[in-house]
Amino acid sequence: MFSEKNLNFQMESNPIRGSILWKMVSQSDQEPSLEPYILFVLQAEEFCDLISSGKFFNHVLEARSHYPTFTICYVTHKLTKYIYDREQSQYNNSDSSNRWKRPPVEQVLSKLVTHYDRVHSKDCTNEVQVAEHVVGLTTSLAKCKFRKPLSWLSVNANGVTIPKGFVDKGQLKKNAWFMSLLAIPKVQPRFALAIWKKYSTMRSLLKVYMDPNKSNREKELLLQDLKCEDCLGEESRKVGPVCSRRVYRMLMAENGEMEAEEAVKS
Repeated sequence: MFSEKNLNFQMESNPIRGSILWKMVSQSDQEPSLEPYILFVLQAEEFCDLISSGKFFNHVLEARSHYPTFTICYVTHKLTKYIYDREQSQYNNSDSSNRWKRPPVEQVLSKLVTHYDRVHSKDCTNEVQVAEHVVGLTTSLAKCKFRKPLSWLSVNANGVTIPKGFVDKGQLKKNAWFMSLLAIPKVQPRFALAIWKKYSTMRSLLKVYMDPNKSNREKELLLQDLKCEDCLGEESRKVGPVCSRRVYRMLMAENGEMEAEEAVKS
């Protein structure tokens, strides 16, 4: 797969056995630099042995001590199948002298999520999936330096589906203010369009929201009577008080770290 994508790789003696590291060569730097990511590909038996012996989290700490700023990822190979086969073999074999104790895999993987920052795991069902993950990760690491950083609004708005045939769909997707309105929970595209047509910039709407001569109730219901257009461009219904309150409370939330649903309820 590396060859198919014209990606170079080589075997080296890394500080920690079984690890994969990436080096980025850019035009501005004469020497290649390490990417802050380290990957361990472990066979299912090796992974289970680390857990059963109580050495797995020591392995995580060792990786963290060598690479304190790196993201760590553990890729296991046929883990689910391995555990199932061992349990079936145990069930069929009545010899109690050689009993295999199932390691607490789920508890360990859960603890990685809840107790460790930037430590991930993935189980692959076959060799092809392992290869796809490594090659895909290589491509992503190469591209991520050149991607525009995403904000909370861009992450949420990019997940919004604008209906086909929607008025000026292509143009509106490039408009940051329109997409910001879409990022507010439960604000439909037609509501966002009605607001955007009345207040073409965030500043124009905030100017009204900041008017000391208006009461909070007036500001909350400011958008309720704006009329929406259907796919034919005809006005069909109003934005309504619920959506109007959501937009106001989201844009005027005092705590910037508050979750979106909490902001609109506050």
